[in-house]
Amino acid sequence: MKIYTTDEFMTHSNVHVFKSRHFDEEPLHKHEFIEIVYILSGKMSQVIDGQRYEVSHGDVLFMNYGCTHSFKSDNSNYSYVNILLSADIVEDSAYSKSNIFSIVSLSAFNEMCGDANFGRISFFGKERKEIEELVFAMLREYDNKDTSWDIVLGNYLNTFIIKLLRKMQTGIDPNEIDGMWRSLSEYIDLNIDSKLTLPDLAEKCFYNPSYFSRAFKEKFGMTLTEYITRKRLDRAIELLSDTDLTVSEISTKVGFSDRTSFYHAFSRYLNTTPMYYRQK
Repeated sequence: MKIYTTDEFMTHSNVHVFKSRHFDEEPLHKHEFIEIVYILSGKMSQVIDGQRYEVSHGDVLFMNYGCTHSFKSDNSNYSYVNILLSADIVEDSAYSKSNIFSIVSLSAFNEMCGDANFGRISFFGKERKEIEELVFAMLREYDNKDTSWDIVLGNYLNTFIIKLLRKMQTGIDPNEIDGMWRSLSEYIDLNIDSKLTLPDLAEKCFYNPSYFSRAFKEKFGMTLTEYITRKRLDRAIELLSDTDLTVSEISTKVGFSDRTSFYHAFSRYLNTTPMYYRQK
């Protein structure tokens, strides 16, 4: 399976925007970036992570980092605009924090709602005209590259993504995002004795580790590693107080790789040793 890399499309910017009408089909592939497709004309059959979508004018498709994707069209009149977003977009000064979290929310939407139709958003009438104006404005800025084009493009992109979120969130409980974070916290609690890694947890929520890491720190005020360590130590404190398990057994039970790392983390967290804490 072919994997399209970021370097193939984005050498001078973290966003790549282009209009295409050249391919009748594209076999199953993956890519290292987020891809958003707006259908300008014609009809296409798109498959995203095994889910098939029959799309036409006014439809927007969202493909997250690492998903599988293929498409085919029997209509020679089709055309579409691709908006490709690099993982490094979160480091780009042209994009505001609100833009970053719009992208994070967009990439997490299917996890939040569990909707089998996720992947396609359809616009009609006035809304479609507004979306199309934004799409063509992004194309112009990217193609012309006038002064401060990247900042202007970032503003158009931010508005575009927010409009997608508005459309998707119609009828969705606004507390869903917080619910997703609660579910993640519960998952960590239930698997505290397991190996919990950034890529694995990112895949459960946002798929792209760089987005997930920044969003997590913004939400919890600490890095994922710090959060997991504190959860493990809180559980260790309970076991020291309520059980007769040895320190080594507790160390293993709360997910530390060895007794030394457990002692070191415990001492930093409580300024005492596990044995002395138990005696007290």
